[in-house]
Amino acid sequence: MIKERIKAFKRELILQKVSELIEERGLEGLKMVDIAAACDISVGALYKLFGSKDELFYAYMEYQIDLFYRTLKSIFAGVEDPKERIRIYIELKFETLQSKKQLLKDTIATDPFFFAKLGISKQNPARKVYVLLAQQLELLGTHDGLRLAYMLSGMTRGCIEMWLAGDGELDADNAYKRFLKMIS
Repeated sequence: MIKERIKAFKRELILQKVSELIEERGLEGLKMVDIAAACDISVGALYKLFGSKDELFYAYMEYQIDLFYRTLKSIFAGVEDPKERIRIYIELKFETLQSKKQLLKDTIATDPFFFAKLGISKQNPARKVYVLLAQQLELLGTHDGLRLAYMLSGMTRGCIEMWLAGDGELDADNAYKRFLKMIS
C-alpha cells in the first residue's frame, strides 16, 4: 500500500511538471528525455511510470480533467442555482481551454478524433464532470440529464473548434443562452 501511494505521489508530481512543460513548449517538440530531465529522474524511471509518450499524454489529460472537476465542484459549493452552475461550467471550460490553445491545436492536428476517443473510452475521465452536470440539469426538471450533459459538452467543444479555426471568439454567455434555449 505504501509503494502504491509513493507511485501515485510520483505520478502527480511528474504530471504537475508535465503540465508546465506542455503549456510552455507544446506537445509536438517535447520528448520523454526532456520530461525526465525536467523532473530530475532517469528516462527509465519515467517509462516505468508511463509506458509511452501517448500514455503520459493521456495521464496528463486525466490529470487536467481532474483539476477542472475539483475546481468546478469547489465553485459549485458556493452556488445553489443549477442554471448558474451550468453557466459557470461553460465559462470555466472556455477559460481553461483558452490557456491551452496551442496544445489543443497540436492535439487536433495530430489526431482530430482525440477528444471523441477520450470521451468513449471505458475510463472516460470526463464522466464525473458529465454526472455533475447531469445533476444540475435534472434539478432544472429536465429528463435524461446525462444525455444533455454530453450534448452540452459537444456543443461547447464545437464552439472551441470554431474558435481554434479562427471562426469566432469563445463567448460563454452566448453558448449558455443557446444551450438553455435548446433544452427549453
